[in-house]
Amino acid sequence: MKVVLKRRVAVAGALAVVLMTAACGGSGSSGSASGSSTAAATTTTTAAADADPVEWAGTFCEGIGPTVEGVMNLLKTMFEGGAEDPAVQKKALLDYSGPAGKSLTEAGAKLEEMGAPSADSQELHDELVKFFSDSGVTLTQVNEELATLDPNDPEFATKLEQLGGDQADPSKLQEQVKKLQNDPVLGEAFKQAPQCVQMTEMLKSLGG
Repeated sequence: MKVVLKRRVAVAGALAVVLMTAACGGSGSSGSASGSSTAAATTTTTAAADADPVEWAGTFCEGIGPTVEGVMNLLKTMFEGGAEDPAVQKKALLDYSGPAGKSLTEAGAKLEEMGAPSADSQELHDELVKFFSDSGVTLTQVNEELATLDPNDPEFATKLEQLGGDQADPSKLQEQVKKLQNDPVLGEAFKQAPQCVQMTEMLKSLGG
């Protein structure tokens, strides 16, 4: 049973590590990331790229915050013995997937409405909106399906393992976070946005 829970939180845990590094002051080392973002900026012809960078960064942090906090609670539950108790597993996963799915979905919609902070960040903006929207849908579906599972079912572990599939790839967010770190405008905006400051302090208090 412990293996199953580890599988269910593996992607989320990887995302949390990436976000911890970013929020606590880590910097990306890939010089090609920002270049790829610039290359695709000309493909978008709709919304103007003039969103306030600090507001944009704050929306990102506000959207991802419940995911990070939920992951921390999941890992805490697992390390404290909850991985051995199917009922505890179910509750912990419900507490994570519900709020995270709602927050990511709302943030994706808000970021899409705001538009990109600049033409150079248009591709990154579009990728992030899609990531938030797709992840939000997946987590919401997981939450709904998880609610119907019976922890006393002998097949609970198998059914739990099947939820969500492999739609959330941590490497996608890792790549996007690195791009954000390499962007001089958004990198500075992260330091100023109250939501990002709050998330940074939360992660530092947890040892991030």
